[in-house]
Amino acid sequence: MSAVIAVPELMAQAATDLASIGSTVNAAHMVAAGPTLSMLPAAADEVSAGIAHLFSGYAQEYQALAGKAAAFQDQFVQHLTTSAVSYASAEAANVTLLLQPLTAIATPVASAATAVQNVLSDLVTNVFAGVIDILVSFSSSPLGLAIEPFVLLLFLPLVLPLALFSVAFFVVFAPAFLRGGLP
Repeated sequence: MSAVIAVPELMAQAATDLASIGSTVNAAHMVAAGPTLSMLPAAADEVSAGIAHLFSGYAQEYQALAGKAAAFQDQFVQHLTTSAVSYASAEAANVTLLLQPLTAIATPVASAATAVQNVLSDLVTNVFAGVIDILVSFSSSPLGLAIEPFVLLLFLPLVLPLALFSVAFFVVFAPAFLRGGLP
């Protein structure tokens, strides 16, 4: 199985570097073109003129090949730049596609967590309000007035820590737990 790792930023930087190298090489070719294309014979004889003509022909062939190499290099830089943009666009599209289901899931979960938090808060409020109402009405009755001191002595040490723990749990820990972690 083959794997390709493409980093668009590195590809774009490589294309920029290659373009800089190409322009430097092209400038060197332009400087060398003048003296090599029209080479003057070393002497006024036929052999010197033939050698100068031969070297000028080699220079023309070299300049033609250098032009093709420069065109190939320019095309390579364009393809590399286009590939970097394509990879970056594909990565952006993939991230968008991957985030859509998470966003679709996160919204209902957050709504459900808020609803559960509201229900638990209302439940705790209503239960404690009901218990307090019952205790108040019972304590104002003749029987409640008669046994109230005994009830307070027996059950207050048991009920008070349980009530405080329940309030602390539902008010402090339950909302944080529903959001995904404890404070």
